[in-house]
Amino acid sequence: MAHSDSLRTHGQWVQSISLAGYADFIQEFLQHSPARYPKLVSLEFINPESDSLIKDFITRASSAGSGGGGLKRLVISGFDGFDDFGGGATDALLLHASTLEVVRLDMMPGMSSKDIQQLLSSAPNLREFDIAGDQRDIEYEGLFLDARDMISSEWVCTKLEIFACRIGGIPRPDITGDINGKPASKYLKSGTIEESMELHRGVYSQLARLTRLREVTLGLRIKAAWGQGGTNERYRLYDCPAMSLASGMGVLRGLKELETVCLDDMEDEDKEWVKEHWPKVNMVVP
Repeated sequence: MAHSDSLRTHGQWVQSISLAGYADFIQEFLQHSPARYPKLVSLEFINPESDSLIKDFITRASSAGSGGGGLKRLVISGFDGFDDFGGGATDALLLHASTLEVVRLDMMPGMSSKDIQQLLSSAPNLREFDIAGDQRDIEYEGLFLDARDMISSEWVCTKLEIFACRIGGIPRPDITGDINGKPASKYLKSGTIEESMELHRGVYSQLARLTRLREVTLGLRIKAAWGQGGTNERYRLYDCPAMSLASGMGVLRGLKELETVCLDDMEDEDKEWVKEHWPKVNMVVP
């Protein structure tokens, strides 16, 4: 790679890195990099293909605790697989939680529910947290923020304006009948209506504190990429918040800045409530 010595010599001044290409190219760039980028605040990758590469770059950005400014922005697109952002990259990212402002990944990463919760509970400057993605894989259906973890500690990211993350693990005994020609129990998490309502209350209470929110997505943006065929029923998420007045959504009335929200199967009373309490909403995405 040309000018490799210059990169090592002047790396102390680099504030932003944006790389696109095969993993070999990104690896070569890393090999010619200095041990630390003390002023690095922004990282962006397209098709990195490797959890270890992402981890190594994040590690070279000096965190606030180690005398650096800390990473503020991480944007990754073109993931090849769900495990391209796994435990290694997650651990490295958590060291920068206090300075992070933007985390945007175009596929639900291989982060555990507890790690997602830890990040949201320790990132006071976070303005955008978008890891919902637009793909599902049957082997990675366990990748979501479990409602029980979500309500286990109070989030400190009250500056959030964009929140997109699959929330799951909520019993939905209110859903009955068949789903895609099969018993609803095949798709639903078991539990009582009391358990469901308790989790709904906790989830809504956590979200209600984010009064700067402009966009909310609690599932996926489009249908799953599981091949051809099937019906809409197959691609829906059933252990997610109901987002209805019947489930306690009314506590979210204070989110007056909301402009875009993903809702589906809304009752007429829910639609009227949205119009009244979220006056800026101009797009309700099913």
